[in-house]
Amino acid sequence: MYFNVIKYSQSGDHTYAKMSPSSFGNLELLKEGEGALTEEQSEKINEQDFALWKKVKEGEPFWPSPWGDGRPGWHIECSAMAGAIFKEYPIDIHVGGIDLKFPHHDNEVAQSEAYYNCDNWVNHFWHTGHLHIKGKKMSKSLKNFTTIKEILKHKTAKQMRMLFLLHQWHTTMNYSPEDSFPEAEKKEKEFDEFFHNVKAVLRQCNLNETSQKWVEKDEQLEVLLQQKQVAVREALCDNFDTPKAILHLSELATATNIYCGQNPKDIKIPLLRQVSKFVFHILKCFGLYEDGDFPTVSAGAEDVIAPLMNALMKFRDDVKKNANTGGKEIFKLSDELRDDILPYLGIRLEDKGKEPSIWKYEDKEKLIREREAKIAEKAAKEEEKRLKKELDLKKKSTPGKDWFRTFESHKYSRFDEETGLPTHLFNEKKSEKDPEDEKPLSEAIKNKLKKEQNSQQKKYEKWLKEQEAAAAKAKEAAAATEETKEEVKKE
Repeated sequence: MYFNVIKYSQSGDHTYAKMSPSSFGNLELLKEGEGALTEEQSEKINEQDFALWKKVKEGEPFWPSPWGDGRPGWHIECSAMAGAIFKEYPIDIHVGGIDLKFPHHDNEVAQSEAYYNCDNWVNHFWHTGHLHIKGKKMSKSLKNFTTIKEILKHKTAKQMRMLFLLHQWHTTMNYSPEDSFPEAEKKEKEFDEFFHNVKAVLRQCNLNETSQKWVEKDEQLEVLLQQKQVAVREALCDNFDTPKAILHLSELATATNIYCGQNPKDIKIPLLRQVSKFVFHILKCFGLYEDGDFPTVSAGAEDVIAPLMNALMKFRDDVKKNANTGGKEIFKLSDELRDDILPYLGIRLEDKGKEPSIWKYEDKEKLIREREAKIAEKAAKEEEKRLKKELDLKKKSTPGKDWFRTFESHKYSRFDEETGLPTHLFNEKKSEKDPEDEKPLSEAIKNKLKKEQNSQQKKYEKWLKEQEAAAAKAKEAAAATEETKEEVKKE
């Protein structure tokens, strides 16, 4: 059974291909939508007609109908389901991928408006952009698709939601495993850190001890909150612009973090709660957080350990404050508590200079990964420092005669045996470096290299003198030590 699109369009009451008029008669798009049925021209009155009911084939599910056993066409399935759920029309919003705009959604509209004898079955269609993988449309035929299940082996659901929130819903999204997630991970960390900061400050502040008189900083944060409340609403009302909404929330969170950096006695707790409540509410609507994540809600284990951690923080701050100039070991032990012990208990400890330290209750595995990353980064820097030191020493200890053979042998193909100066340059236009792929150096270049060699020779001679002086000093120190030992023996 086919739907006659020409007869439908000529009825005077309906228009076919409302959403994509230019696609009317596009057989390529029809083929994508109808598949093999586009080949069965003998059964159709018009090439553009689409299937409502398909004859049963072996191995397929089927149902009885006035036209024989079979199953519904792709388009009619959607109309039937929508009609079963939405008893009244028009439906307000219908969504789907941009690739479904024609022929699927146009066919869905045509058959539904014919059935209901109306000219407005849906008020608004929202078509999401294509998802491309490294610049190409994701499809099974190209075998370039990736599944949510596969991504969740390496990324969190929150990171994946953030990835899509940072992209305009109706535009093409180009995904690559290497480049797509860094910004989403950065934003996830930024908001997580914001809520941890708020929670730590609220735990630290005592409402009875804080100043209730508002000053300029408080008024500025309140004005910014009001501005961002309006800006977020406007962004979401403007074509559901989630990237812009996230940007406004990020700017508000950054400003609030700065506000939290002042003396706890100057922080207005009701204002801080108001800001964090707004940020949390919007992010919760986006599916990034749940009620239990809100900073002012009881955190269970966190509340239990709070008195112990507060006492420990005070003890540590007092020890650091009263450590004298010879107390390096005490500072070292304090840092070890912060860096090597508390992360394994799920505690992040942050020093605030002259202000009291704060602590945050976080995911233990996350803190351990951060600790390991810092250790690896420190080791990499130490190795880089060691290699640089070795290279510096090698440069200082290389005579001028050996300088070019040692450090620039990749540029020059021949050297003067007596002076060590280069005489020929590798021909850069050739890929292989053999004696024939070279050109002699001009006298001007040789003179320039001679000056460079002389400069290196002076550095080398300076290094030799430093080595001789250091050796003499060490010899004197050793002799003095031996002399002292002899005197002690005599006594």
